[in-house]
Amino acid sequence: MRRMWWLATIPALALGCATGSSSNQKMSESTKSQTQAQQALQKAADAQKQALQEQQKAEQLQQEVTQKQKALADSQARLTAQRAKAEQSQRDAQRLSAEAQKEAQAQQQQATQQQRSEARQDQQMTQQNQQAYMQTKNVRGQALSASKDELVLRSSDQGDLRLKLNDSTSVTVDGRMGSPDQITAGQDVRASYQVIDGQPTALKIEVQSSQSSTSNPKQ
Repeated sequence: MRRMWWLATIPALALGCATGSSSNQKMSESTKSQTQAQQALQKAADAQKQALQEQQKAEQLQQEVTQKQKALADSQARLTAQRAKAEQSQRDAQRLSAEAQKEAQAQQQQATQQQRSEARQDQQMTQQNQQAYMQTKNVRGQALSASKDELVLRSSDQGDLRLKLNDSTSVTVDGRMGSPDQITAGQDVRASYQVIDGQPTALKIEVQSSQSSTSNPKQ
């Protein structure tokens, strides 16, 4: 009888051992899965950090490119103004040549050749530089004050406007090449300008004197 009881307990003990072994195996697999998940999250975090660093480098380079493009645009604006002034000089020289061809033919030919040479050099420089697209604005109004460095206009659409003047600004008075000191308050002025370094800078100024306006009224 006692022997039969012992034989009956053997399957129960075997079942208990098997159950404990299965539980330990499941815990091991769960720990392994958690470890792998943590490693995957860490790799993702490292990759995100690397991507952020690369993005910051790209933004820094973009800022450098923007600064160089702005510097190039400013140089192109000055070159455009200088070309306009050279072209106006060419037209005035041709008009003077027609008026005084007999008296100064040799001198005029020499000046014309020099001006054409300068125009060709300007065109070559323009072709070598990258094209910069800058908006040119026009304004018309009456002169309030003028100096060699600045012209103040009062217009109906843009109000009072201060235009910076420099050596490249082309000035014509009654259709002839002039200078800023010939501009007086009250004269009718048309100007084209570009904003350079935040300052409206005149490229070309056309002045109509009061005497000319009286003798040639608008239709």
